[in-house]
Amino acid sequence: MPEPTPVDLLDVIAFVRVVETGSIANAATRLGIAKSIVSRRVSRLEGVLGAQLLTRTPRGTTLTDIGREYYERAAAGLFELESAREVVTKSTSEVFGQLRIQVPAAFGEFLLAPILAEFAARYPRIEFDVRFTDRQVDMIAEAYDLAIWPGAVPDSILITRKLAKVRWAMVASPAYLNARGRPARPGDLADHDTILYALDSGRWRLRGPTGWEQVRINSRFCTDNGQMLLAAARASLGIVLVPMFMVEEPLARGEFHAVLPDFPHEGGDLQIFMPPARAGIARVRALVDFLYEKFDREV
Repeated sequence: MPEPTPVDLLDVIAFVRVVETGSIANAATRLGIAKSIVSRRVSRLEGVLGAQLLTRTPRGTTLTDIGREYYERAAAGLFELESAREVVTKSTSEVFGQLRIQVPAAFGEFLLAPILAEFAARYPRIEFDVRFTDRQVDMIAEAYDLAIWPGAVPDSILITRKLAKVRWAMVASPAYLNARGRPARPGDLADHDTILYALDSGRWRLRGPTGWEQVRINSRFCTDNGQMLLAAARASLGIVLVPMFMVEEPLARGEFHAVLPDFPHEGGDLQIFMPPARAGIARVRALVDFLYEKFDREV
């Protein structure tokens, strides 16, 4: 039986970079070679494997099902090679390079800004590109190393690590509650205006004495920004559901009042997300370890 044609490592690298950057053109820029060379290398890899890995369109590329499986293994293999090089160059003890990080704006402003600044001071050879955005980014296509996000992200490729449990609070301004009354049970929310985070499903799961109850809420105001959620609540536009750390001080000052405090929200854990090819790189590992060092089990 003849030996199978060996796979060229450079072809595999070209394919992985196309997936990570979202297009052949972006991969060519990352690799510093012509688009035609990247395209040729990916086509040659598909020919050797006897399978189509990518679907090419004028807007970019998408993975086929078999391409996704091959990418997960190929990216992990390239990571192992990079880790081996780090061992040789002793870069595991000398952390350097660029970190591209994404966090939701409110979590970044309230929790992560001082922690990331302290980490940057500890590791002077790391360069940082930190984006505070409430848009769920495509981590692979946009070349992010790490994201910190509450709840799940619908991408099976990403490695997920729980960082902390998030406490949630339902609050409203005193003026709103005086005008509209205070809900006594979850079902009462149907008669109230609510302020909705744009990525929320529009259904809140609240736990009461008899178990979980799912409530469909009426949103008068929707936004993807944490500060805008609070501004709308201060303007008495409705009831808002936010992480507790955003409203602890306003609650203490009487600026907001708690709504249905005996019916806690299901919420979602604060989690770390990483592409497989990034998870074991020394600078990423250092940041993950630092985050676990700084965060309590609950925020």
